[in-house]
This record gives sequence, structure tokens and C-alpha cells, in this order.
Amino acid sequence: MTAQTTERQPAVPAAPRRRIPSWFGTWEITLSALVVVALVIASVTSPYFATGQNFSISATGALGLGLMVVPMAWLMIAGEIDLSVASTFGLSATVFGLAISGGLGTWPAIGLGVLTGAVAGLVNGLLVVDVGLPSLIVTIGTLGLYRGLSYVLLENRGISDLPPGLTTFAQENLPGTLVPYGFVAFVVVAAVAAVLLHRGTLGRTVFAIGSNPQVARFSGLRVGAVKRGLFAFSGVVAGVAGIVYAGYISTVRANNGTGLELIVVGIVLIGGISMYGGKGSFVGVLLSLLLVTILTSWMTLGDAETAVQYMVTGLLMVGAVVVPALARHLHISRQRRRSAGGVR
Repeated sequence: MTAQTTERQPAVPAAPRRRIPSWFGTWEITLSALVVVALVIASVTSPYFATGQNFSISATGALGLGLMVVPMAWLMIAGEIDLSVASTFGLSATVFGLAISGGLGTWPAIGLGVLTGAVAGLVNGLLVVDVGLPSLIVTIGTLGLYRGLSYVLLENRGISDLPPGLTTFAQENLPGTLVPYGFVAFVVVAAVAAVLLHRGTLGRTVFAIGSNPQVARFSGLRVGAVKRGLFAFSGVVAGVAGIVYAGYISTVRANNGTGLELIVVGIVLIGGISMYGGKGSFVGVLLSLLLVTILTSWMTLGDAETAVQYMVTGLLMVGAVVVPALARHLHISRQRRRSAGGVR
């Protein structure tokens, strides 16, 4: 009888399980901390900030902006951008207002306004995908085109006789609460967008296209169709946001939403979406939207000028671009020093 000896293999330690989901990383944690700090400072320095009434006013006022942030995040993850969203916002509201003043019913007028936004977005998509022009250049051009069309159609007139149902939805709260109707609608839209982006097939496709469109195309993904759809989606949401905003201020004017495109892009960048596509999380974008809304409300209560508010948003945008770049540079430098030390 021969004794068999078996050499015991050393146990391989199991890879540590990641307890934090991939869509909630260092940047999202940083944004969460900034939100908490901003809430504390605003609550301490302003007696009117931490009130239900201020929440209601802030949430209602930020609805149009929040809606446009959703498709912009998807577009930028796909490696594109739409700077014409605020002009589409204004053009859709203009068409809606003219339809109402012409005697068209509320829902057909809303449909016509949203259709206008869809067509405007699709035009952007066709020029980018089928003609092959850069989205930055295309949407800068349509920014002026769509805003100009609004002035041609409406001139300097204003339309204030809007449907009561629209103004009720855009201005008022759920009965017996301080929660605006629009806030509930936005929460639903944001939740669906977040789940689809991080858990759905379409979201994975968008990330793949933004990471490397050539590889995505060779992998059989319909890159052109997805990008056209995202631009059309951006136009539709901008149209809805423009109509809701018109109900919020009870007026349709050609200049509705002027300048909002920079704030929308700024919120997405602050949220951690890469300018080059393929990276970012929707949670970061929502935290960024919350941070900007808190700061705007706080500064408004403090009678800060609009220029100061734009300056703060601009500083946050610069920080959102510079800080990750510096962190990446330091990480690469540290790795090079370690490699050089190992070679010695």
C-alpha cells in the first residue's frame, strides 16, 4: 500500500465584492457631500430656505430645466451635444401658443408643439448622422435658426390666454400638500431614464456608442438610428418643457428659455458625464441638478444678481472638468513613479 501525498494548493483569496454600485462612485459621493454642505449653509444663513413653501417654489421653477437635462445626459454619453434645446424649447412654446390663440383645442395644440420639438430635434440628428457634421456646429446653427423662427412667428407679442389645465399643472401642488404636480411627473421621468440607462439594453448601447462608435458599429449596433432617436428625444422633451414653462409663467413669448442651454450642459458636466462620451451616471446628473437648484434658490433668497448665479454655475462647470483631469494626471504620474522605482 503506497501512501499518496497531495500537495495542498494555497487558497486564493476571493476578489472583494464591490458594495457600492458602479453608478455611484467617487464623483457621486463628492456631489452628495456638496449637496449636504449646500443644504446646511443655506438653511443656517437664510430663515426662508428650509421651508415647504420654498421647496414647492424651487421644484416648480426647476421643472423645465430638469426635464431638458434628461435627454442631454443621454446625448452626451453617446458623444454628442445639443445646444439648440433652449431654442427648441421656445419654438415649441411659440407654436403651441399660436395654436391656442387660433382656436385649436388644448391637447391638439400641445401635440402640435411637441411635434415641432420632435421635428427640430430630428433635423439636428439628420444633419449630424446623415450629413456627417459635428453636433456642436450643427446645434449652434439651429440654436439661432429656431430662436429666429420664434421671433418671426410671434415677433414681440405675448400670448397669455393659456388653458387653465396647463397653468394648474405647471403652477399648483397636489391637493393638501406642498408637492407640485410637475415634480411628481419629473420624478417618474427621471426614474425611468435612470433605470433604462443603467439597467436597460438601450442604455448599454448608448454607453458603447459613446465609448467607441466605430467598434459599436462593427459590433452590429445601429449607431445612426440611436443617435437620430436621441436627438429627436431631446427635441420632444424640450418641446414639453417649453409648453410647461409657458404654463408656469402664464405667457408665451419668443424669448422663453433664452440662455438655458448653457445651464443644461453645465448641470450634465457637473454631474460627471464625460465631454467625450461613454462615461458618467444619471445619479450624478440628478445630484448636480439638485446642487444647482439649491444654490440658485439660496442666491435668489439672498437677492443675488443673475450674473452672480451664472458665475457660480460656471465655476462649478470648470471644477467638474478640471478636478477629474487633475486627479487623472496625478494618478498617471504616481503610476509612472512606481514603475520607475520597480525598474531600479
